[in-house]
Amino acid sequence: MSTITPGLPARYRRFPAPRPARWPMLLLALCLLPGLARAGDGAGKPLNLETIFASDTFTARLPAALQWLPAGGGYARLGETGGGQVIVRRDPVTGEESILPLGDIPGLPADFRVSDFQWHPGSGFLLLKGPASTDWQGYESALWYVYQVADERLRLLGEPGQALQLVKLSPDGRHAGFVFANNLLVVELASGERRRVTRDGNQDIFNGIFDYGSTEFGWVDGWRWSPDSKRLAFWRMDATAVPRYPLIDELHSYSRVRDFHYPNTGEVHAVNTVHVFDLRTAETTAIDIGHDPDDYLPQLHWDSTGEHLYVQHLTRDHKTLRLWRAGADGEGIELLHTDTDPAWLDITDDLRPLADGSVLWTSEASGWRHLYRINVDGKARPLTRGEWTVGNVIGVDEVGGWAYFYAKRESLIDQHVYRVPLSGGPVERLTTEAGWHRWQLSPDGLYALATHSDARTPPTLALRAADGETLTMLVDDAVPRFGAYAMAHTEFVTFRTDDGIELNGFFIKPADFNPSKKYPVIAYGYGNAGSQVVVNRWGTQRGPTQDLWHRYLAQEGYVVFAMDNRTTAGRGKVAKNLTYGEYGKWAVLDYIEGVDYLKSLPWVDGDRIGFWGWSGGGYLAAALMTKAAPLFKVAVSVAPVIDLTRYQAVGVERWMGTPEENPDGYARVNLMNYADRLQGKLLLMHGTGDENVKFSFTLQFADALIRANRQFDMLVYPNQRHGIADHRLHVFTTMTRYFREHL
Repeated sequence: MSTITPGLPARYRRFPAPRPARWPMLLLALCLLPGLARAGDGAGKPLNLETIFASDTFTARLPAALQWLPAGGGYARLGETGGGQVIVRRDPVTGEESILPLGDIPGLPADFRVSDFQWHPGSGFLLLKGPASTDWQGYESALWYVYQVADERLRLLGEPGQALQLVKLSPDGRHAGFVFANNLLVVELASGERRRVTRDGNQDIFNGIFDYGSTEFGWVDGWRWSPDSKRLAFWRMDATAVPRYPLIDELHSYSRVRDFHYPNTGEVHAVNTVHVFDLRTAETTAIDIGHDPDDYLPQLHWDSTGEHLYVQHLTRDHKTLRLWRAGADGEGIELLHTDTDPAWLDITDDLRPLADGSVLWTSEASGWRHLYRINVDGKARPLTRGEWTVGNVIGVDEVGGWAYFYAKRESLIDQHVYRVPLSGGPVERLTTEAGWHRWQLSPDGLYALATHSDARTPPTLALRAADGETLTMLVDDAVPRFGAYAMAHTEFVTFRTDDGIELNGFFIKPADFNPSKKYPVIAYGYGNAGSQVVVNRWGTQRGPTQDLWHRYLAQEGYVVFAMDNRTTAGRGKVAKNLTYGEYGKWAVLDYIEGVDYLKSLPWVDGDRIGFWGWSGGGYLAAALMTKAAPLFKVAVSVAPVIDLTRYQAVGVERWMGTPEENPDGYARVNLMNYADRLQGKLLLMHGTGDENVKFSFTLQFADALIRANRQFDMLVYPNQRHGIADHRLHVFTTMTRYFREHL
């Protein structure tokens, strides 16, 4: 008989208590993690660049590898004790915890640091991931072990020395699959028997993993377990015909060349096909929907039974998205639903299959992204409506009859959690505190591991009931030393453009701000359609170090300003579509409006306005110094996109069409055509190993500036990828110096 915990609704029932096995049962509540006082504007230590970028002072102390376990297993995390690493498992109702000391696992090397794990308590198998490494293309791999808890048996998941990719435990916990050398393999965990699902993987053929040129859809993972663990579906990406782009490593006696497939706009991309492997027969079946090889198959989902597969099919022009339903045997293929848009369609991971054969689906067909339920006959019924945008789907509780999702219904700068009945009905907002909420919903839909932060407050972590009630505060503040520092804080504002559009922005002002003084301003932006930099969350959208650097700049006497233009997140598809055909147009035009707003403020020195941006923001920085000259005195452009004809096909064609279709639009975007308009001080920064925005963009722009006899500055980071992750202190120290010297 199940036990009802006093004070909780009847439907929040506990799972059976973990068996003692060989581990001690302990009550070590996560809520005992150290808390801290909130930082204010009063006395405290000043910020410095070394503390921000070369220490862990402001690293959030949230539980590592926090996850819900399958089959009512509660939730678990990695932890540390005096004896080393442990895995802590907890019952969400009783709070009972059990601990597995990883140092007690026989045969696990003493120096092996677990970075993540996958655990199925019902099957008794535990997968342990070692430290992950990332290659020069951005693909992650790691050594993995398999531990059979009951028998205390440990072995490598792959062959000795193999670093594996995209490792996944099957839903029943009896098999694991992974990608190695662009081939997909599966292992029966009890016997250790390995089977090759594919054999033709090489530098041109990618099985179970996306080739680099296809990762612009937002993911690398190219395979899916069926819910009954009997099959797996995977993509096969044939990039043989895709041109290869070289990255040159100059830090040797003789230069070394590393190249990879990189399809420019208008060029051929990888041909993608979908296949299903049956573990019982060891046979592979192609799912042939008859698509044009020049189109994309960006998403796969199994139905709730594992007998059918949903395949999303996006046309090359990004204007038509079809949802196909196919039998796992390749038969019975039918078109279930079609979405169209005059500009482009964004691909999401929001599809959720339901037990009756219907699916949850999000669409912007109404002009705003909303949640729909598509029945087996293809009829779509909206579950949400209105002039507001549904964000990601969080999860589904079919027993309770709810769909959970994020949205910015009441405020564009806050992210709240909502739910709506699967049968239709009123939308409920489940979170109340202003700021940014993120939930991990439990498999049964009864609980959530919920984080919350705002622009002034580091993250907190709580166990919540699915109706939003806080059951246990697990981490009351995740940055223990934050309160020791005196710093400025974000102040959100709105202003209107000349044509009446209300835009969001923020200021970070010096702590001793005096409105009777004149301050130099350092502005920041990104600007891509559907993006957002003005958000009420800890660390804004690019992480806490960048946000803390902005606070450091305020400490040094600058006012920091950021704004989102009219095509950014939460404003509807019609607003996003304004950018179609001419990337960055409204990012530039609305930042010109932003400068007018700044100059209207009595405490802004209108002759000392600077700007910085990275990637798409790097483009914006260079565009503002050329197309919008001379509004800005100085700018720093990091890893800028310059000429979109030489950028990735998937990432650009959705906004621009192809260069053949839209030559004038591409010419207007190409900043090399505006090099002769440069005024003021411009610093270009780029890593030569940038796999995303090519270093050649900066070189080509530099060449155009030189030919136009325009002076500029440039700093190159040898072999660094797009994020210049190894040298962040140097990057931000350089930018600080540049603004200090020229603004």
